[in-house]
Amino acid sequence: MATTIFPALSSGAVVQYPASVITGQTVQVVRFLDGSDQRYLQQGRTFRSWQIKLSSLTEAEIAQIEAFFVGLQGDYSTFAFPDPFSGAVVEDCRLATPGMASQYLGVDTVSTSLWVIETNG
Repeated sequence: MATTIFPALSSGAVVQYPASVITGQTVQVVRFLDGSDQRYLQQGRTFRSWQIKLSSLTEAEIAQIEAFFVGLQGDYSTFAFPDPFSGAVVEDCRLATPGMASQYLGVDTVSTSLWVIETNG
C-alpha cells in the first residue's frame, strides 16, 4: 500500500512560519479516594505534534489540502509528514481533529489551521 504524504504548498513547503512543534509523552493519572494520585507513562517514547498555521493560501492550495483531508476521512487514517525542522519524513502521523475549518478572507486568499500528531500507527 502506498503511503499518503501531507501535501506541499506551491512554494514546496508544508508549513508557513511561525511554525511550532511540541514534544511530549502521554501520562495517565489515577486519583484515589484518599486524594492521592499515581501517574504513569502510557507510551514508551516521546511523540511530536506540529501546529500547521496556513494563511494567504490560494484557492488551488486550499483545495489540495481539503482533498487530502477528505481522502484521509479526517483523523481516521495515517499519513507521512515531512518534518519542517529536520527535513525527515515522519511515518504514522494523524490529524488531531475530525473536522477542518477554512476561512475565506478574500479573492484567492484562504487560511486554515491543523494539528498533526505522531502516533504508533
